[in-house]
Formats: sequence, structure tokens, C-alpha cells
Amino acid sequence: MSTSTPQRAARGSRQRRRAAWSGALGALPFFLFMAAFLILPIVANTLRAFQDPRGRFTLETMAEALGPTYRSAFLQTMEISVATSLIGGVLGMVLAWALVATRRPRWLHGVTSSFAAMASQSGGITLAYAFIALLGTQGVLTGVIDVLAPGLMERFPITGTVGVSVVYLYFQVPLMAVLMMPAMRAVRPAWRDAAITLGATRAHYLRDIVIPILWHPLLGAMLLLFANAFAAYATAYALAGGTLNLVSIVIGFFISGNVLFNPGLAAALVTWMMLIIIAAVGVRVLLTRKSEQWLSS
Repeated sequence: MSTSTPQRAARGSRQRRRAAWSGALGALPFFLFMAAFLILPIVANTLRAFQDPRGRFTLETMAEALGPTYRSAFLQTMEISVATSLIGGVLGMVLAWALVATRRPRWLHGVTSSFAAMASQSGGITLAYAFIALLGTQGVLTGVIDVLAPGLMERFPITGTVGVSVVYLYFQVPLMAVLMMPAMRAVRPAWRDAAITLGATRAHYLRDIVIPILWHPLLGAMLLLFANAFAAYATAYALAGGTLNLVSIVIGFFISGNVLFNPGLAAALVTWMMLIIIAAVGVRVLLTRKSEQWLSS
């Protein structure tokens, strides 16, 4: 008995090491892919952002990216991102609550959930062209609106800030619903029964129990919506081209070779863009951890 126990322990240790090596080897292609297409480009871009046109180290390129020439692009991008994250967050919250609280009819619940998951991942040129066909100058709905309210579409063109924001909401609202449904499902019905037993009304239950619990995942989801809108490129470019002053579109002009006097400037704009997105995602991670502590307790 005494000699077999160490042997079994050694055998188990060897099996665990073998399983760990097998898992590492299985994940090696993924790590190589991440290094080649994510980590190395980020490192190369960051290094290029701190170089002048002659390749010497400088901070002027990063400072120029936030100068008066390009500051308006950051401000307009933030304006659209904040607006769509707030509006999309509220509407997505209502949609998620309806999907979680409503079970009948079952077919409608399933169809709505499937469409929300699909629409949250939509975007790009296809979505832009769909809205151009609907709300463009010669769009189907534009003709109806011009009959009912002449001149309205001229005030809110699809290529302007409001028009692009409306298109962004197409995927921001369902994305918010998809992000919030797991947190809302974690709210236990027993909490509502206990609150009602103690004399709380529905308003008190929502204000004192549901909202404080869902506050962290709600803010975290809105931050992810902000990052999602801030990094969007194809949809805005297909809609507005160069008429809309967004950071992603400006970077696209630099990369396409329209401006050649300072190649590092595009890298600086990308670096600032990454820092803003990383900050938003980092705060979301902290809020998600706090919400998990609440919902798991």
C-alpha cells in the first residue's frame, strides 16, 4: 500500500503534465494567429506612432494627432458613439427585459431572440446599402416621408451625423439586448416574491433591487456599445464617404495613400483610437466583475 501510493501520485502527475502540454499544443495555432494578426500589428503600429517621417523617435506625431486639425474628428466620433450607446442602451434594455419577461407566444420570443443575435453582428457595406435603398435620396421610405412631411429628409440626410447614428442603432440596440439578457436572467424571481411579501410595490422593487443589481452590467454594456461605434468604419464610409469627419474614415484616407507627407500620423491616430477603446473595455471588465459578484452571491 505504501509503495503503490507514491507510484499512483507520480503517474497522476505525469498524466496532468501530459494533458497540460497537449492543451498547450492544441492552442498553439490560435496563439500564432493572434500574434501574427493582432499582437505584432499593434506593436508595429505603436512603434510607428512615435516616429517622425525619417524614423527618429518623437512625441510630435502623437501630439499632432490630437491637434486642432484632427481633434474635430475625435469629437464627432465621440458624439456619435455616446449618442448611439445611450439611445441603443435604453432601447436594448427594454428589448432585453421584454425577451426575458415574456414567454408567450414562444415562436415570437424565439424569432426575436434569433434576430437580435443576428442583427447585433450585422454592419458594414451591406447594411449601409440597405439603408441607402430605404432612406437615401431616392429611397423607398424617403418618397413616403416627402409626401407626408415635405423637406424633412433634407434636414436629416442619411449621410449626416443623425443618419449615420440611426444606422448604427440597427446593430447597437440588439447588441445591448444580447449583452443584458444573461444578467437579467440572473435576477431571481424569489427576490421579487420576498420584496412583495415585505410590502414593496413594483416600483420599489425595480428601484431598490433590480436597478442597483443591473447597474454595473448596464454601464458595462453601454461602454462596449461606445467602443463598438467608435471603431466602426465600413458602415460610415459606405454611407458618407469623406463628407463625415470620423477618426476611422480619416485613418482610411491615410492608409489608402491620399496623404503621404507623414505616414506615422495614421499610426498615431490608430494608437489614440486603441487607447480610448481599451479604456472603455477595461472599465467594462471591472464593472462586469462587480456584477458577477452580486449575481453569484
